[in-house]
Amino acid sequence: MTSTPHDAARPRVSVVTISFRDLPGLMKTITSTRDQDYPYVEHIVIDGGSGADTEQVLGQSGVAYWQSQPDGGRYDGMNQGIQHASGDLLWFMHSSDVFAGPSAITVAVDALSRRPDPRRAWGFGGARLIGGDRDGTVWSYEGFSQRRLALGIAPIPHQAAVFGADLVDEIGGYSTSFGLAADHLFMLCASRLAEPVVVSEVLCDFDTTGAGSVRPQRDHFRDVRDAWPAAGVFPCAGRVASTAIARAVQGEAWAKSLVRRGIGLSR
Repeated sequence: MTSTPHDAARPRVSVVTISFRDLPGLMKTITSTRDQDYPYVEHIVIDGGSGADTEQVLGQSGVAYWQSQPDGGRYDGMNQGIQHASGDLLWFMHSSDVFAGPSAITVAVDALSRRPDPRRAWGFGGARLIGGDRDGTVWSYEGFSQRRLALGIAPIPHQAAVFGADLVDEIGGYSTSFGLAADHLFMLCASRLAEPVVVSEVLCDFDTTGAGSVRPQRDHFRDVRDAWPAAGVFPCAGRVASTAIARAVQGEAWAKSLVRRGIGLSR
């Protein structure tokens, strides 16, 4: 979808979608973005070179900008999307993920617009999980705790998060060397710069079949610990205390997963 003429009193939103060999999912995301009732939206699609069928769909889609060519992976693609974005706010919505309803962007913009400068703000809402054994579960928080985010207890779904363009510039985009947890690192950096706005409503339907959602629990907690020095944020007083607490949290999460699996096996 192309963007409409801009009202300077309202933020423009750039929706950035990365995709690779997921034409059905990409079409869902394009449709969901096109159906938003907020008028000042541009959609940017960075496809990793999926072939002629994808190029044909993108050429007819009416999105503000698209490309289909090899890139350096998901976070390189997201950074390329940032470079082409002209919005005051950026929303990263991968292919197969969709907005929860036609007013999702309006709800988020209204929330961030209460801040003095939305371009330096960020916020997040709830995500409805789609697929797998958690299908239909709502992932949301009533408030924000940087400590819980840093410990990996309360990770934030990036598909339900929106970031001011100036804040994104200050963070410097996504790390292309941090692996699948670069979005967690990005949000930890954002939390160091600004307290997020927490939106009570569900903002997106999140496809849980992606690589970042199905990796082993131990990898998640390892990446959480690696993010502390990179972001300059430790959940406790320094690395030693933070690591001790994080190990305890990981052990508790492992025990809970065993209980869940045990319950499933007993049925």
